[in-house]
Amino acid sequence: MRIWLTMAAVCAALAAAGCGSKRPGEVPVYPVKGRVTFRGEPMPHAVVTFYPLGQPFAQALKCRANADPDGNYRLTTYELNDGAPEGEYGVILYVPPAPPEPHALEVPNPPDRLKGAYLDPAKSKLRYTVRPEPNTINIDLP
Repeated sequence: MRIWLTMAAVCAALAAAGCGSKRPGEVPVYPVKGRVTFRGEPMPHAVVTFYPLGQPFAQALKCRANADPDGNYRLTTYELNDGAPEGEYGVILYVPPAPPEPHALEVPNPPDRLKGAYLDPAKSKLRYTVRPEPNTINIDLP
């Protein structure tokens, strides 16, 4: 009896693994990583948001990342660091004036270090393409 229970558990685990983590409506994503810099200097803790062009911003599937202290980021769409769907994107950036407190309660964002220059999706001139392959997209602000 124990062997049958073990075999049933193994079969159930294999069946679940074979289904993958795809949920209805999910589209394939591709790894996207890069670095945010301003005049060649890293922008630590920048919040990077990619939004698909040609879709209403409020309804669009947005891909997001928080840069590390060196300005490096990896986009997340469905699961941590999974990437973004293929396509053309506009990018908005928010750079906090100081590193976020890791255990602080959520509070309104303080003023952006870039003075809001890249916060409005309709005005952001940052445009990038995600291809169906691993992507490196460095964002170097002038």
